[in-house]
Amino acid sequence: MRYRFLLLLALPACSSLPFVPHREPDDARPPSSFVRSTADVRATRMIAVRDGLARPQALRIVTDALGERFVVEVTDPRAGFVMTAWQSSVVRDGVPDLRYRTRLIARFLGENWSTLQLRDEANWARGDEWDIGYDAAQLDTVSTLLL
Repeated sequence: MRYRFLLLLALPACSSLPFVPHREPDDARPPSSFVRSTADVRATRMIAVRDGLARPQALRIVTDALGERFVVEVTDPRAGFVMTAWQSSVVRDGVPDLRYRTRLIARFLGENWSTLQLRDEANWARGDEWDIGYDAAQLDTVSTLLL
């Protein structure tokens, strides 16, 4: 009984406090280049492959270009598929921010690999859940690099 009385006293005291909305500090937000989206179209760039380029040579060019900045984790020469490992691409106070991660997926399309599909994936951890999207700056940079 005594505990109920204390609880009843505490509740009116809390209601008299002014409302202050919660604002996350800047380091608790994803980078400005992160775009929340599940739309594949927005996170994908199509790049025309140069005529006359043999499949092994095309795959090597993409793998080497991605390998300069990223760790290439999966390569399938028969399917024309290259995927980088997830990486923490944001550094705060000299330490990688493990709440933000990105990776790239490149896939040759068409019977003769006439088009390269480049897709960017990015995740931002909010507690136990991941916000899904892409990194617009990274996608633009790598697309330009592969042109």
